[in-house]
Amino acid sequence: MSARRTLAMHGSPLITALLAVALVIGVAQLMGELADRIGQPRVLGDIVGGILLGPSLLGTLAPGVSAWLFAPDVRSQLNLLAQLGLVMFMFLVGLELNPGLLQGRLPLASRISGVGVLLPLLLGLALAHGFEAWQPDLLPGDHAITGALFMGTAMAITAFPVLARILAERNLMEQPLGALAITSAALDDVVGWSLLAAVVALSRSGSALAALPTLLGTVLYAVVLLVATAPLRRLLERRQRRNQAPGQVLQTLIFSGALLSAVATELIGVHLIFGAFLWGLAMPRNGLFRDWLSLRMETMVLRLLLPLFFALSGLSTRIGSLHTPALWLAALLLLAVAVGGKFLGTWAVARASGVPPREAQALGWLMNTRGLTELVVLNVGLSLGVITPELFTMGVLMALITTAMAGPLLNRLGYGRQSAPPL
Repeated sequence: MSARRTLAMHGSPLITALLAVALVIGVAQLMGELADRIGQPRVLGDIVGGILLGPSLLGTLAPGVSAWLFAPDVRSQLNLLAQLGLVMFMFLVGLELNPGLLQGRLPLASRISGVGVLLPLLLGLALAHGFEAWQPDLLPGDHAITGALFMGTAMAITAFPVLARILAERNLMEQPLGALAITSAALDDVVGWSLLAAVVALSRSGSALAALPTLLGTVLYAVVLLVATAPLRRLLERRQRRNQAPGQVLQTLIFSGALLSAVATELIGVHLIFGAFLWGLAMPRNGLFRDWLSLRMETMVLRLLLPLFFALSGLSTRIGSLHTPALWLAALLLLAVAVGGKFLGTWAVARASGVPPREAQALGWLMNTRGLTELVVLNVGLSLGVITPELFTMGVLMALITTAMAGPLLNRLGYGRQSAPPL
């Protein structure tokens, strides 16, 4: 009797889920190491690993194994863990956004970020309008404006966490280029998540007027959260000044707060990721506290929980679904709009503001990096039903290419890799 048949007879969805988790984190670790060795961010390998475990490879080579390993009851368990990882990741993203980065750079960074978001947003809206006329099945939502706004948001996003790691591994974080890039990316993130929140509210409400209470409720919640957590921030800051790490009660409060904040924004009508992001923003900006928390969370989140998110994203990525020349042309147009809009918008404003040519080019390629952030946006769009699996697949390929191209282009400009990124 085969091992698979034995497990099917005597096992349970829990056993299968544990086997799936072991496979997912093993493949993610392997692909992450390979990406690191060729000078790419580890997240690129994680995303590729998720695609390999989906129908694009495993589902094609061993459809029976794939169907058993990722059966619906198993996927429901994996999805819970993946959503937990996504919530904690968004908490870390909010935690890393330090308002202190804006000091002295806000005027230039605002111009770069403004045009770097507006141009790809407008091009994304135009592309969605073209798809409506040429490939209407790619945007299946009941309201065309929702799909168009989502496309524009997906084009405008920048992967702040990936960009930060690229800068760190090239020792650029303390250089003028790195400081400007991280500041512009921080502004991009705030604008991008705000746009996505508006799209989610619009999609769930059905009209701009109906979405208004949801958006106002989100803003009100953000203000209340920042005010209500002030005592917690002061307490954590006092402990940090005394070089004391948060105790068990405070640790529980921090992690539980991220989950409850995610629940709050989900109930308000926007996505749970926004609550976790806002909770991270509400935490102290003290570098010691941020480093302490990141050190304890990143291994669990980045090495265990997020690979499950990549794997489930991979199950929705069907490269074989792009089976016609028209769909591949649409994918190329999507990539061209994403790259052209982000790079040209950033580069043009940087040059007009007096940034030297080499630095302006490097800044454009850095801001073009999408990475995991794009996958989060795409998964939200797919869950809302505003994009099809085919358009989701195109977006995943775009995220991979825009992330992979940053390293080699920076190398050509003389910003080579100096050291391995922090793990």
